[in-house]
Amino acid sequence: MNDEPSTSPQVIRLATPADVALIEELDSFSTSPRRNIHREMEKYFGSVDPSTHERTLIFLIEVAGVVAGKAELMVPPEHDPRSSYYEPAGYVKRVVVHPDFRKQGLARTMMLHIIDFARSELHLMTIDLHVWEENLPAIRLYESLGFELQHRELYFRLPL
Repeated sequence: MNDEPSTSPQVIRLATPADVALIEELDSFSTSPRRNIHREMEKYFGSVDPSTHERTLIFLIEVAGVVAGKAELMVPPEHDPRSSYYEPAGYVKRVVVHPDFRKQGLARTMMLHIIDFARSELHLMTIDLHVWEENLPAIRLYESLGFELQHRELYFRLPL
């Protein structure tokens, strides 16, 4: 996930609704186990849970003009400044690099961009994420960026 830095020109930009097909293609390359969740366009650009996260920002990384990866940052809703306790936290999800561009440091570049954006533009206090325990390259990346394991959880499903 972060072996050799790419030497091609890189640009990180926010996705627009015109990028949905590219986003869906990148999502198809995810190596994480999939949940059977229907994802409409508003799931990409709207809220998953408006009480905790108002919107999702999707960052795309381009290498020499080709979209090579993506990462999503869920942003919390605006808070009431009169509130005595509020620690705004972002949530990173669906970090995916196209197989043709893996091992060039693109996931690291995107994550560093998101961390800086969350800190300087959004004034977030923390960033959370989940990662599958078998995804060792991602775990190594996140730990190298300073993410710390908070807890482990089990995911159960009852087929009906």
